[in-house]
Amino acid sequence: MGVRSGALRMRLRPWLWCGLLLALLAMGAACMRGEDGGQDRGGGERATAGGAAHGGEGRGAEADGRIPSATDLPGRPHSIGFAADGSGFTLLAECDESRCRQHVAVLDAGARRWHRAVSPLPDVTGDEGISAGLEVLGTGRALINEGAERLDLPARTWFTRDAGRTWTRGTTWPTGSTASVPVGAPLLTECLKLRTDGNECARNRLLTVLPDTGEHRVLRARPPLKGLLSPAGDVADNALFVAGEDPRSGLPSLALSQDRGRTWQPTHLTDAAAGAWPPTVVAGPSALYAIQGGQLPDREGVKNGLVAIHRSGDGGHTWVRVWSYRAGVQPLSVLGDPVAADDHSLTVYGEKGVWRSTDGARTFRPTDVRGIAGSVRRTPLGWLWTDSYGNGAQRISADGIHWHGFELGQE
Repeated sequence: MGVRSGALRMRLRPWLWCGLLLALLAMGAACMRGEDGGQDRGGGERATAGGAAHGGEGRGAEADGRIPSATDLPGRPHSIGFAADGSGFTLLAECDESRCRQHVAVLDAGARRWHRAVSPLPDVTGDEGISAGLEVLGTGRALINEGAERLDLPARTWFTRDAGRTWTRGTTWPTGSTASVPVGAPLLTECLKLRTDGNECARNRLLTVLPDTGEHRVLRARPPLKGLLSPAGDVADNALFVAGEDPRSGLPSLALSQDRGRTWQPTHLTDAAAGAWPPTVVAGPSALYAIQGGQLPDREGVKNGLVAIHRSGDGGHTWVRVWSYRAGVQPLSVLGDPVAADDHSLTVYGEKGVWRSTDGARTFRPTDVRGIAGSVRRTPLGWLWTDSYGNGAQRISADGIHWHGFELGQE
């Protein structure tokens, strides 16, 4: 019996959540149906919207694609996601010293307001903290993963195909297999064997989620890598990346699929940084960048260290290391994804400011932002920036250059 690994979830005491949940935020359209989908479990337990109240006010998400603010939604937002048409979901938590109430809000495509949807999530009490996460699977579709306290237990999930009006209860256990990752679906992992201490995974495999049902499926083809696998990027032209270890050297490496996971090929990640965290890939208009984070010496005073940046000009088949950690030289840290903008620049958001490169990540210059700079991740709608303090401030950009700000949750 497999052991669920899933995405990393932060567990914070409720009274700390508001200030800290987003401080280390890490890194979700038309959908293809996965093969061998099995039976539809739509007849399972359901949560229904009933008379869910509408709320949220803003200046409109009209033809310009701007996202409206909604400052009267309850609590603080987290796990915000958008589909390519501008529709979106967010989870919110309304916390005091003893309890967190969990809410869901939805933005319909082209709508001027966010509205409250029914939330299938229970209140969280004591010091359990917030562990739920959300993946947008397309227009009106989303999957909530409640998280699990133990690695040897499945996590409960809730799936909606009608923009949060109803939710179907499910689980993270895979039911069947699929040959490819549907467009818009996440690539996940399942732990198959624990280390002897019982706290970490020793062997895992790849999963995906069917956008039509919210069910998990095992991806049949395994990348030609050793060690633990880690999803490393879903970029343009159906290209997927997975990180692991090079079978010969044991160094961090990447495998590339150009057919949504049906087949995989190793890439040449030359000069990979030993001991660094698994690389992740972002795509720009003329190059791909593989980012290696890791633990830096304590004297640097950062927790999310930036160890190396690799650049590829041939779609990820070969890589050149263009930036390396040097003592005291910024950027020393990276939060979320670097922004590979349409003007060919690369911008790194870190713990001590924002740094921008215009020469393919070989050198960086500081911007006028100082301190913890927020976190960016790529969504089907564009680059999404979130502030570092859980205050509900967001920005979104289609090109990485022009940004539109909006606010969610209580001011």
